[in-house]
Amino acid sequence: MKDTNLPSDSRPWKIKQLVFFHVLIFIALWSLFTPGTKIFWETIDIAFFKLVNSTLRDNPNWQLFWAFANHKTADWIEDFCVLGFFFAYVIQGRKGMRLRRVAELLFSVLYIAVIIYCVNKTLFREYLEIPRLSPTLTVENSVHLSEEIPWLSIKDDSVKSFPGDHGTTALLFAASFSYFAGRRLGILACLYALFLCLPRLITGAHWLSDVIVGSGSITLLFLGWAFCTPMGEWCIQQLERMLLGIAALRKKIFAVRKEPI
Repeated sequence: MKDTNLPSDSRPWKIKQLVFFHVLIFIALWSLFTPGTKIFWETIDIAFFKLVNSTLRDNPNWQLFWAFANHKTADWIEDFCVLGFFFAYVIQGRKGMRLRRVAELLFSVLYIAVIIYCVNKTLFREYLEIPRLSPTLTVENSVHLSEEIPWLSIKDDSVKSFPGDHGTTALLFAASFSYFAGRRLGILACLYALFLCLPRLITGAHWLSDVIVGSGSITLLFLGWAFCTPMGEWCIQQLERMLLGIAALRKKIFAVRKEPI
């Protein structure tokens, strides 16, 4: 088990892992966008989409379930569930380690939020546009959930489906949480992340490769730089010091209030 009490300067760069992640990212992106190899991803993408999307056909209850899972309100519920994972991780720690775990939670949440906003929402949507039609705009006779349930706002198509925003959030959460929490809770987090990816895949807003290659590459890149370098540990230590300062200030305020007039 990793020693989380080591100072940042005693955490060397994990060069081999960092290089491996970058090589893996290059291979994944090259395989998706090179004409000679992208046919394999196209075959997998179409087969997977037809398999999962066909389950919606003539199945009102299943349609309703995935429609609600694909609605914006579900995003808030899913976020609360993510916080529930971190809450379980915090309370399972020893009393002296809980502040450290809260700092790890804050780092993960803030880091994921910055990546989603700066990379997915800004870089890929405004500056580095990669035109890619989603499955429902490409595959004939696909089930359009927005047409089956028109009274509910559902995202089931996109002209720029690469990479998947929900997939990036889910994979970043699963990877960072597993790094801190270990195998037992990590497996549960990975299963939950898989569920988070399914609504956009089943309804056809994203291809499977949008998640595996697109979201997976972003996850490997940024978590590699967070945990294979001293950066993540340094940020967590700063957050922990800030929390300690807030706790000390709070004690002083309560002490002043309790003093007799």
